[in-house]
Amino acid sequence: MDSSTAYNLTLAQKLGLALSVFAIYWPIKLYIILDRLTWGAFQRFWWVWLLEISITLLFFTFWLSLSEWFERWFAGWSGWDFLVNIKTPAKLVTLVVAGALAIVLNFGFYNLWSTVIDYVHRSDYRLHKAQPAVVIQAGPVADTIKALETKEFQQRERFNHGLTVMAMLSAFYLAANLRGYKKLEDLRVNAEQLKREATQAQFSALKNQVNPHFLFNSLSILSTLVEVDTKLSVQFISRLAKAYRYILDQREMDQVSLKTELEFLDAYLFLLNIRFKDKLKVNNKLLPQEASRYKIAPLTLQLLVENAVKHNQMSIEHPLIISIYKEDDVLLIANPIQLRPVSDSSTGMGLQNITNRYGLLTDRPVWIGEQNSSFVVKIPLLS
Repeated sequence: MDSSTAYNLTLAQKLGLALSVFAIYWPIKLYIILDRLTWGAFQRFWWVWLLEISITLLFFTFWLSLSEWFERWFAGWSGWDFLVNIKTPAKLVTLVVAGALAIVLNFGFYNLWSTVIDYVHRSDYRLHKAQPAVVIQAGPVADTIKALETKEFQQRERFNHGLTVMAMLSAFYLAANLRGYKKLEDLRVNAEQLKREATQAQFSALKNQVNPHFLFNSLSILSTLVEVDTKLSVQFISRLAKAYRYILDQREMDQVSLKTELEFLDAYLFLLNIRFKDKLKVNNKLLPQEASRYKIAPLTLQLLVENAVKHNQMSIEHPLIISIYKEDDVLLIANPIQLRPVSDSSTGMGLQNITNRYGLLTDRPVWIGEQNSSFVVKIPLLS
């Protein structure tokens, strides 16, 4: 969209604003100008008022189009931020132009009324030649003529100029406010889009941290296995290929079904059990319908199992048992704390990765801590 027309109002919007301002302006103007409104005056001048109403509405609409041109000019000078914060030069120019146009408009209406009243006066005079005094001294025409000749009327005319300027400025600021609202909406939409793009980029970066880490650990296991059992290493490579295919498939996904993640975890546990045999056990207490109902961030369970294996000792007599179960809408992964005497150096990247990713997916936090001598991680389930 062309920036010069991006925030222009439609003709219908301009007419609507003009009508809104006119609905306030016109009654006040009549109150200032007229001493009294008689039925006789209405019968004589209704068509003039109708003409004046039409001209005034068109004038306000023209003024809105003109002010729109001013705004485009100011936007070219100071940018479209002008719509959000109108500067002093723009206010002064608008005030001067509005004042000049208001005087032109009111002067035109004054001449119109003078011409109409003079015409009506001459018509009455021709119809009532025998009674000129009645025409001049009484009736709505005479009252109007007298009013036009008084200083009081001149004072009212100045009030009318000020009222017209105020009406025009009101129309200007209403239009500017509407265009400014459009500008703010665009800024909000752009900000949300940038936020989504930044979130997606951050999420992708966090997932990319997982992939090399997983492959590195798997290859470490494979390097040990090749020296011990060549046949089993072939099976290991096949399972590793399937597991890594899952990693590649979920690369563009922010979340996957819990069921799919559990299936991947089974493949990953096969790889681990080749190394640890019966020293590692995972107790999955989830019901099938629960696994199908919820979603989680990809590779969450793999990271948590990997973290437990990394920091805890295990043996045939004291296997490391990892439990997976659900409480309300929270997935719990727990393991007894049986830390290695000399634990591997840890950067905390795995747990921090999970926390950061869920921070981008939900307002519910990941909880990490100890309960009943167990290390517990509580993951908010997504739906």
